[in-house]
Amino acid sequence: MPVYIALYRGLNVGGKTAVKMEALRAMHERLGHRGVRHYVQSGNVVLATDDPAEDVARACAVAFARDFGFSARVLLVAADRWAEIVAGNPYADAAAEDPKTVHVAVCLGPPDAPKLAALLARTKGRESFEVRGDVVHLHAPDGLGRSRFADGMEKAAGVPMTLRNWRTVEALRDMAAAVED
Repeated sequence: MPVYIALYRGLNVGGKTAVKMEALRAMHERLGHRGVRHYVQSGNVVLATDDPAEDVARACAVAFARDFGFSARVLLVAADRWAEIVAGNPYADAAAEDPKTVHVAVCLGPPDAPKLAALLARTKGRESFEVRGDVVHLHAPDGLGRSRFADGMEKAAGVPMTLRNWRTVEALRDMAAAVED
């Protein structure tokens, strides 16, 4: 049975979008997903289902709005694709040294790399990024909270995205592998 990682955008940020992860896990179980696990309080769910990814994402969005009273975009990534993202990290050395400085932005479609490069040039930070398909790998050596580049990434990319830190990325890979076993 295929395993997916569901990334909910913007949950538990600023108080208006608070969702208990146990309630989110229960919603996924009501949808018939198996092996449902969540990671930290920010909308990261691992699940197994035989349903096509597009149907799962659509069902999650509808159920989420019904159960929690507001909408949240969910990006669904197959576990094998997630493992490729981890294995292909161009900032593996930086992640090993200080994982807080490395992030992955999963995009809903291919991001506009030239516009991201123009943003990086304008912000004059020490960040660097690499686009690989529908993913942006980001190294922010001064921290994400200080990054003017990170603040403008989504607008420059031209597609919706959700960002996860490297520790979360690795934890989700490990959780997905455990569901597959």
